[in-house]
Amino acid sequence: MANAPIVEEFIHMAKIDTASRQERALADYVKGELSALGFAVTEDGAAKHIDGATTGNVFAVLDGQLEGSVLFCAHLDRVQNGFGIQPRFEGDNLVSDGTTILAADDLSGVAAILDGMRRLIRSGQPHPRIEVLFSVCEEIGLRGSYHFDTSVVQSKLGYVLDSPGRVGRILRSAMGKAQLFLDVAGEEAHAAYPERGRSALNAAVKVLSRIEDGRVDEETVVNWSYLDCPTPCNTIPGRAQAKAFAMSRDNGKLAAYVQKFHAVAAQTAQETGCRIETKDILDYPAFHTADSSACVRLAQRALGQLKLRPTVEDGAGGFDANLLSRAGIELVGLSTGYSGNHTVKETLVVEDLVLSGQLVAHIALEYGKL
Repeated sequence: MANAPIVEEFIHMAKIDTASRQERALADYVKGELSALGFAVTEDGAAKHIDGATTGNVFAVLDGQLEGSVLFCAHLDRVQNGFGIQPRFEGDNLVSDGTTILAADDLSGVAAILDGMRRLIRSGQPHPRIEVLFSVCEEIGLRGSYHFDTSVVQSKLGYVLDSPGRVGRILRSAMGKAQLFLDVAGEEAHAAYPERGRSALNAAVKVLSRIEDGRVDEETVVNWSYLDCPTPCNTIPGRAQAKAFAMSRDNGKLAAYVQKFHAVAAQTAQETGCRIETKDILDYPAFHTADSSACVRLAQRALGQLKLRPTVEDGAGGFDANLLSRAGIELVGLSTGYSGNHTVKETLVVEDLVLSGQLVAHIALEYGKL
């Protein structure tokens, strides 16, 4: 399998230096490959909405002979430490040389879609309209899909190939995410006369001690990642800041936590006399696709054609499906065989990479049998 075309293409794309906001070379490559397959390819204007971005989302359409349409999505960018990647084989796996990431997140998804489209076309079998979205800036808060105009999408169901785990894993949900910001202004004074000041640090700690952190419930987690108060020890601190993210698979629970954060901060401001400002930014909502949906059933049928046993699970961190689903598209995530993503220990199972390309083709072909 090491010589399979999809493996060779993955290695080629991994060597194209790419990062969030710097997807130009890789986008040009996939645009060329899709055009050669007969797709009508466009690039949107997302880049002008993202500071420092060079590239928009790539959207491609292949007309079909059957009614209906199906969407396949993966992202072009990768996390930092993704320049100078030198993929190598380690047994039945692909890894980097240990100094960089491998970028299987999400080049395995990109490669699977390209390979699946080639397989589909070579089959000569009738298929529905095929839509492909290669998004940009996914790793920095789904920025590409946030600025993607979903009105161009005709598909009512789709697959985002951007999940760790072995092939066969179907993700029906992912958490929504909100950023929380706490900014406290007190009054500085000499530490020998604390009654003359108002400690911003003390007020900030009171706020954080009154709201949950860590595992809130089985669907919700919160991470207060830092508390910053750069004040010398002989001074009552006059300024303190803190930041967190809150994530939940239940949008109501996420909204409730954000509301509680604002309310606790307001109450603490009254008690301490400090000025406390709070802000929240909803990066993306949670999504959930029912197990009985056509989207899940189609993936299960296609996996069955490959003699693989599907598992339907809930995901954790968000991905492009969180935002695309707002357009009413049924979506699930599909695992493509990688693990250890975002680290120098990232690993991709070669057999799963090959199967992922076959899975994409089978989904397109099985669509007509729904």
